[in-house]
Order: sequence, then structure tokens, then C-alpha cells
Amino acid sequence: MTLDNEVAVHLINLLIVDDHQMVRDGIKVMLQSKKDVFQFIIDEAENGEEAIKKVLRKPYDVILIDYQMPDQSGAQVAEAILRTQPRTKILALSNYDELAYVDKMIASGARGYVLKNIEPTQLLTAIKTILENKTYYSNEVSSKLLDAKNRNAVDHILETHGLTKRELEVLQMIAAEMTNEEIAEKLFVGKRTVDTHRQNLLNKLHARNTVGLIKAAYKLELVK
Repeated sequence: MTLDNEVAVHLINLLIVDDHQMVRDGIKVMLQSKKDVFQFIIDEAENGEEAIKKVLRKPYDVILIDYQMPDQSGAQVAEAILRTQPRTKILALSNYDELAYVDKMIASGARGYVLKNIEPTQLLTAIKTILENKTYYSNEVSSKLLDAKNRNAVDHILETHGLTKRELEVLQMIAAEMTNEEIAEKLFVGKRTVDTHRQNLLNKLHARNTVGLIKAAYKLELVK
């Protein structure tokens, strides 16, 4: 398989790995309806074992793999395939957008992760993207990955500066120009407790006053 902008249609050897015939048929119809960019030579496998055997007999440009199958997970199948065919591009196709599944597929070497409700044009875009050695995730999956990345970044900042989650809440409310009384009412705590949190923030962020706290909050990107 070669990608050449001067060639109108590219021949793609593709394998669909899914334990449901209706899903495989649906994907075939989707791909075969889009012949303006690619012409697909499509094979099928209903489980991981069959997929691995097919890959040993024939190399594929792209393999679409369901995450959940009866015999092996999509991640296990992807790992096995890439050990023998490292240049094959694997796209996970799933009903589920749980980050645990996404992380396992990424770790296995998959180049992307999309949901089965994907539109034909989007699926074509996903295939084109991974063939260009890039990664592709459906919008739902991308949003979850970004949220997780942001949470990890915030957790790292909190750990670095020794801040607690409650102190972060107070800092964000201070940045929103809330008074100690308003913060206490919002958090259902006493004003003295808020005073303690504020003083801890001043000490940990090396700030002299409320303005200094707000500057630190924006510098660390703990508030937007």
C-alpha cells in the first residue's frame, strides 16, 4: 500500500475483526460506499485467534479490531499482530469509550480508537489518518483523554506545591473574588476554617496577599 497524492484511488488491504456478523457487514457497506479515495480489499475475522492466523498468511495495511471479543481482548489481539506485522495500522472499534479500554488499546500499539456509531466519512478520515502514521480518536474519546490529561496536570501541580483538593477549591473561589464569608457559606464550613486555608495557601504559594494568590493561581493554570 502506498499513499501518493497524485493517485486518485489507493488500494487498501483491510481486516475487520469483530464477533458480530452484523457489525462486520455494516462496516463493509460503509467502506465500500466510499470509493473516491480508497478501494478496500476486505477480509473478516470473528475472533482474535482467526485474526492472528489470517495476519500470518497475508499482510494488511489496516486492521479494525473490536475491543471486546469472546476469546481475547482487542488489546491482546493487537499486541500479537504487531509482533509479527509491526507496520500494520490498527484502529480500535468499540461500543465503549471508557478510558481503561482506550489506554489498553493505545498501550498495545493501536493508532486510534473510535466508537461504532461513527459516520462513514469519519471512519474514512480515521483510516486515512492512521495510514499517515498519525493517531485518530473519535470526539467522545478525545474529550475524555483531554480531561484526564488536565486532571493529571492539576494533580501534579497540587503534589508539587503540597496543596490539598480543598485548598484548590478555596483558591479558585478567591480567584473568583469571593469573600471569606461567601466561601465559608459555599463550602458549609466556618469562616475560621477558610482563614486557615487562605493562610496555608499564602505560605505554600509564597504569596504576600490575595493579589499574589490570584497571580499564582493563573500562573499555575489552576484557574482559567
